[in-house]
Amino acid sequence: MQNKNNEPNADTLLDLPAPLLSAKQAKQRENHLAKASQAFADAIGTDAFVARGELAQAIFDRLQGELEFTWQDHAQLCVGLCDIRTRDGLLRMIHDSPELRGQFLTHLLRELVRSQEEFVAPLATVYAGIAWLEGQAEATRSAVDHALNIDSTYSLAQLLDIALRHNVPPNVWSSSLAAVSFDACLKGAA
Repeated sequence: MQNKNNEPNADTLLDLPAPLLSAKQAKQRENHLAKASQAFADAIGTDAFVARGELAQAIFDRLQGELEFTWQDHAQLCVGLCDIRTRDGLLRMIHDSPELRGQFLTHLLRELVRSQEEFVAPLATVYAGIAWLEGQAEATRSAVDHALNIDSTYSLAQLLDIALRHNVPPNVWSSSLAAVSFDACLKGAA
């Protein structure tokens, strides 16, 4: 799925095959998604700021590992990226760790293939944002197109689409991310 420069191929995201899951794997995915969703909802009800920060940190920590994601890891990633404030906090953390972005892209691509349609737009868009920060214009365009093909109303994908169509350099987004603190992202100020 990557070329000789270790950059994901631009057409990879549009041509991703649907995962061939056994009934048991599909059931595991569903069970873990339900558990992760409920755990996050419960934590948000107790202290939304802390819950978002803890989930962003857990996802960030897991993305640093080399092992492939379990269904529990997958569920946690999907739930976290579907919460805009958690997603934005995670993007802020990723911005500050450029040395890890290649590994993050590999994990996200793998989990994108395994995800249900409702999680594709957030996963593809975060993939696009990281690829854009890495200067991978073709991979970014492909990921944004894939996200918008699944959910044309996904606002971050729309924003990245506009930036790409107007040739906005990635350092503009990088500067924007750098200007907003992790805590501000979790509070919804981004």
